[in-house]
Amino acid sequence: MLEAAGFSLITAEGLKVAAGRERPEETTQVNAWRDGGSSFPSFHATAAFAVGTVLAESGGDDYRWVRRILGYGMATATAYVRLQENVHWLSDTVAGAAVGIATAQFAMNRREERARRWDLSVEPMAGGGTKLTMTMTLH
Repeated sequence: MLEAAGFSLITAEGLKVAAGRERPEETTQVNAWRDGGSSFPSFHATAAFAVGTVLAESGGDDYRWVRRILGYGMATATAYVRLQENVHWLSDTVAGAAVGIATAQFAMNRREERARRWDLSVEPMAGGGTKLTMTMTLH
């Protein structure tokens, strides 16, 4: 979850700098782009959907429906509150959701791929040494 949230916020920050869109509380112009604003995409929606997607889609099939309701429900509620407080346009929250879901999928697939390829472990040894073991799986 932390990795997905980190990737999503880094991506969102890059998009914020590039877009420069002003918030609804700062202007009535929905197309106020490249004016130095920080509205697009919503950080809150991005992080909520990144964490919510990992919660919803990781783990076994038992009770996946509960995890999906919790993960996506909380993320959707977060995006809704950002709209209600008039700090984001609808497209800001939709873009944040897309970035959050995409980076969560990237982080989960990256972790699964890495787990299939290699495993690294460090163990203390009797007498004061350290044992480093690396196992590689070739496909």
